[in-house]
Amino acid sequence: MSTKEMISPKALVHSRTVVEKHDYVTTGISIFVEGDLLGIELNEYKRFELGDAVQMTFYSPVGIHRLQSTVIGKDEGSIAVIFPPRAFQFVEKRESPRVEVTATGNLRLQQEEEEEFLLLQAQQQAHPEWNHIKSPDELDDEELLAHLHELNEQHDERTDKLQISLRNISLSGVGFVLEQSSMRLSVGDTVEAELQVGLDGAIRCDLIIVRRELQPDGFYYGARIDGVGEKQHRALRAFILREQVGLFYHNRNKQMKNKSRSSD
Repeated sequence: MSTKEMISPKALVHSRTVVEKHDYVTTGISIFVEGDLLGIELNEYKRFELGDAVQMTFYSPVGIHRLQSTVIGKDEGSIAVIFPPRAFQFVEKRESPRVEVTATGNLRLQQEEEEEFLLLQAQQQAHPEWNHIKSPDELDDEELLAHLHELNEQHDERTDKLQISLRNISLSGVGFVLEQSSMRLSVGDTVEAELQVGLDGAIRCDLIIVRRELQPDGFYYGARIDGVGEKQHRALRAFILREQVGLFYHNRNKQMKNKSRSSD
């Protein structure tokens, strides 16, 4: 296409869709469009394999649209393909999907934050009753200093990192729980992080805290992701797309089972 078509992603949903590869053509219905994922209901899904290059023609209420893509998932009655972000020019902003995840990460403390964290650890081990009475600046205790010295002696790769539990993630943001009660983040804070969500290792980025709330398992934080390199941005996109495909088929299979039960 010399110029990109102006469409809404929602216009493609429920559209009759012709799907073809080098030796086969069939027709289905587009049933899902979100982020980089497009789902198509297709009776002949078994004729397609993961990695197949396909050409699709959508007959939507607002016109005919063509797209080349690749099959990245298939299951009973449907295929999933990549929906390239630059395929069309959308009349509304195309949001990055947020997917629920069960993963971990680490916050990398700056030197000043690390010293405060070590002081708080030493305070709790030396005098637990001080936890809500004194701040590190007010402490002057030989036992406290001894504990602090011991912590510094034991300093390894873990001491300048705090583990977090990821709850959800998108290309632009992440939700996580900080279980370490000694550390508090405030809205507006920026911290370095390593998120264990990449297919080839951790995603290194900056997290800008935009939300904080207390939950039973610790403080929940919402943060904006910043400072991600191009290679890691692609890795994050791939991870989110993989999670999307899994969720798409999980929900679809659940719907089909419910439909089967209701028809019995």
